[in-house]
Amino acid sequence: MFYQQSSFIRKFIELILVFSVLGFLDQSLEWDMLEWTLNPVFFAVLLFSLRYGLNFALLSFFAALIYHVYDIYQRDGDLFLLFYDPANYLSLLFLLLAGVITGLYSTSFRERYESQQYVLKETKDENEELKTSLTALERSQRVMQAKVLDSEYTLSRIYEVGKTLDQPSPELVRNEAVTIIGDLFEAEDLAVYHVDSSKKSLRLRVRKGNTERLPQTIFIDDAASIFSRGLKNKTICLKTVDDEADAPVLIGPIVYNQDVREVLVIDQLDFAKLTKYEVQILSLVLDWMANRIERAGEYLRKEEEQKMYPGTSIYDKEAFDELVQLQEKRAEKYGVPYSVVSIDVSPYREMSAVEAEIILRAYLRELDIMGYDQTEQHFHFLLPGTSSENASIVEERIYKALDTKGGIHIG
Repeated sequence: MFYQQSSFIRKFIELILVFSVLGFLDQSLEWDMLEWTLNPVFFAVLLFSLRYGLNFALLSFFAALIYHVYDIYQRDGDLFLLFYDPANYLSLLFLLLAGVITGLYSTSFRERYESQQYVLKETKDENEELKTSLTALERSQRVMQAKVLDSEYTLSRIYEVGKTLDQPSPELVRNEAVTIIGDLFEAEDLAVYHVDSSKKSLRLRVRKGNTERLPQTIFIDDAASIFSRGLKNKTICLKTVDDEADAPVLIGPIVYNQDVREVLVIDQLDFAKLTKYEVQILSLVLDWMANRIERAGEYLRKEEEQKMYPGTSIYDKEAFDELVQLQEKRAEKYGVPYSVVSIDVSPYREMSAVEAEIILRAYLRELDIMGYDQTEQHFHFLLPGTSSENASIVEERIYKALDTKGGIHIG
């Protein structure tokens, strides 16, 4: 570390005192130290050069020069020889060069040291700011941790929820979501409904609990109902005193592709769970659910293009049977009904697959699935959430359409 002295006067006094003491001792004790090989005046010049840099190297040299003049004067010597005799002025020149070189090095290192000191000071200030920020962050973390613990959810639990929702197909995402939400919020009756394009009706996707309180289809008639509020605001809505007596306790819109495409409906719920933290957790689960449904749907569409007839969304018979088996498992686990309608199209005249799909889709819902058995010339329709009574109505509509607009050829 460099010796630091900010006062020029003190530095100058130090220089005067040092050379005065050396001169007093030399003159009083008659040391003749200017003739010594290890000259104390030379070391004094080096000392001030190293301690204070170039400026005091020159001052100390001039102090040494003055003492040389004084010493020659005291000895009645010839001052002319001091500047013109090589034996004398070469020693002074050497002293000057030594002082200047030492002073330059000292000044250079001092500037580097001061630069490093400035960087160190900035670093210390930044560290203090970081400590302040870290203290605030730790305080916030403790508050957040308390909130998380108060809401009975840990980060590991939330992580497990996220992993569970990471499923390869939308149906599996919905199934897992219903199970998770039911367990987390101790909900006995809950379901996920598909929102049709008109926003006037909800079609059952998956259900857990009371079939009477959670029917296959919910029609939205009142613009002020809890369903209308949820679809309009795209946020979780709770039942109020103004809602119908049979309205569910809570609905949670599931938004993907910038639109409410599905709705979570909870009819029976532990009201102790309805704190703002639990509602935030539910909102997070719904966001994850929407994201996973969207991503799984895109992946599934790309994967199932090979199972469909070219240019259509009509499955071949084998792929259609796999979807029926999956629907059977969901019906057994969640009690969601489904129906399969088969139509013999061999008596009708031929038309392209694209034309057939355009015609028949007009008589189906968005979530209904179409399949075709080219060998038997049978069209098959999987109707999730549709009872056999309602399936017969769909079958009549399809036959009527075929009688009116013709048959089908897919090949």
